[in-house]
Amino acid sequence: MKFKLNRDVLVSPLTLLNSVIEKTQTLPILANIYFSIEGGVLTMVGSDLEVEITQTIDNLLSEDGSFTVSGKKITDIVRTLPDNAQITFEHDSNNHDLIILSGKSRFKLKTLPAENYPKLKTEDWEERFKIDWRILKETMDKVSFSMAVHDARFSLNGVSIIIENKQLIATATDGHRLARTKFDLEVDIQNERQVIIPRKAVNEIGRMLEIGQSHVDQPKEDKLKFADTSMVTFEYSRNHIRVTAPGTVLIAKQIDGKYPKFDDVLEVGEDMIKLSLDRRKLTDILSRVSVISDDKFKGVGVRLSLTNGKLKINTNTTENQHAYDEMPIEYEGDEILFGYNATYLLDICKVIQTSKINVTLDNESSICYFHQPKDDQSLWLVMPMRL
Repeated sequence: MKFKLNRDVLVSPLTLLNSVIEKTQTLPILANIYFSIEGGVLTMVGSDLEVEITQTIDNLLSEDGSFTVSGKKITDIVRTLPDNAQITFEHDSNNHDLIILSGKSRFKLKTLPAENYPKLKTEDWEERFKIDWRILKETMDKVSFSMAVHDARFSLNGVSIIIENKQLIATATDGHRLARTKFDLEVDIQNERQVIIPRKAVNEIGRMLEIGQSHVDQPKEDKLKFADTSMVTFEYSRNHIRVTAPGTVLIAKQIDGKYPKFDDVLEVGEDMIKLSLDRRKLTDILSRVSVISDDKFKGVGVRLSLTNGKLKINTNTTENQHAYDEMPIEYEGDEILFGYNATYLLDICKVIQTSKINVTLDNESSICYFHQPKDDQSLWLVMPMRL
């Protein structure tokens, strides 16, 4: 088995496949990437038995064959070769050796039989719909930062997708903050359905769409290219989801469980304060006052004080360190104090794309709500913090 490929065509697919592979594996073969050529089509697979990504490249001149090889090693080799380098791969099925040749460079890697590579077993797909890849990426970007990390409530470690009434509603929460967005579907899904996509799958979907976006202007021979009008197919069954993009297929297990009800926190009380803030100024101030935090992962608690014409932001640490800043706002009234995690506020500022942010402060519950101007479909909220 022998085939030749351009280095630039391989870098992105191998990087994506290698990202799925876990560093520590109970099955040694899962540290490998699966390669198979059949009828001139190269199929490459990376998996951890929870998330599986398949990449295909067409029009290869090669006899049929298959093998698996270390994902990290082959990715590092291809990545370190010069741009636009031609790479020849020769697999010896008798000795289980893979020879990689490019210019004066030569590598020999050991392989494992492809027939031993485990693949995810899926059921029949119940529903499917097509969606512009840019909309899917934007949807994931808007909510994924609010997912929990290793929460005992397993359903929070992912993104909830509800399909109903020709709409897709995406929600993520870790119990301290929540992000939700929705958009209209052009197809009528017969039955209301909720699927919970695990954190790793959400991140890999974002990565595969990012790769597609970065190749929009690349030459035609790059099989990961997404045209401006490219649509991806989203499918789900009882236990799995599948996302199919040009040259790429991602399959992932769903999280089994119920997503918590959150309708109550989405309802703003009667006693509320509405502000329109400059996103850049708010981001800069929150970044500055967070500098004194001793724990960048958990963030720093900040006090927001509303006074006549000013939003004051300050914080104190246990070592009696202090930071203060302020920005002008349109507010007249008595002074009001709120406390929040600055990291949560900054995360929202990063995903909002508009120059202005509409902020609603519920004076009764102290929940802080964020909206983008001219975007009625998206909502972000942060629960108050005792300081």
